[in-house]
Amino acid sequence: MKSPIVTFFLATLSVTISMPTAAQSRLINHNFQVIERTWNAETQKHDYHYRTIHGTERSNQALNRLSILSENQFIYPVPESGCGPTALLNILIWYEKFGLISPFNRNADSQKYKLNFFNEIDRRISKMAGQQRTESFGTNSLAAAIVMDELVHELSQGNLRVHSHIIDPPYELKTFLEMLPNFRSGYLIVKPKYPQGMQPAIGTHAITFIRADRSGYLTFGTWGEVYRGTLKMRDGAQWFIPTDAEQLELKILGMVQFIPFEPTTPLDPEPQ
Repeated sequence: MKSPIVTFFLATLSVTISMPTAAQSRLINHNFQVIERTWNAETQKHDYHYRTIHGTERSNQALNRLSILSENQFIYPVPESGCGPTALLNILIWYEKFGLISPFNRNADSQKYKLNFFNEIDRRISKMAGQQRTESFGTNSLAAAIVMDELVHELSQGNLRVHSHIIDPPYELKTFLEMLPNFRSGYLIVKPKYPQGMQPAIGTHAITFIRADRSGYLTFGTWGEVYRGTLKMRDGAQWFIPTDAEQLELKILGMVQFIPFEPTTPLDPEPQ
């Protein structure tokens, strides 16, 4: 049996920023962090920065997290490394459906609409990386975070930005419960465990967070399926174990979290 081939690069910043504590259901007058980049003429490379922006989280009172999509990357271009753009597409369609952002385009055919949106996400990530995705070259998590912020900013007519935070495992259930309010979202970077006889994957993979419950079950979207299961420590690493034995166990490598917010102070001219 041939397995999905997946490629996703986890990149982190040297600065450690804590995820906002969510004892309250909405973060008001909070210092958020947006990932930006600047060109370093000395190294001839881009430097990535966290930029602090004061603002208020956008609210979402509806219980609509189960509306988050699980698109199958194999129906999109260069599927072998398409998990990154697909994860962003899942989240952005949810944002659009419930009024956070305006529609990207007006195509009445839903699949063509999603394909157009996927291609735009992919184009921006490729431009950020300086090369097109290939079967063995996937998405950088910092580039993905910047593209998420850009698209939400543009499709909200300049009213919103996206707080991004990249953190390492292991995670507690609390980490995921704090991602439930409002339009908080994100994805895990994982490495699937393949049964004997199944062709191994290339690289790593991104799965979209959908929801968590207090009994300890987490739900993710990937490969057009809904994965529901629990966290487990094994040989010094944290794993996601699906309840469906036909689905793949996933070794957790990292997480990218997003919080859309509305800036309440003028922006600084340069990243800090």
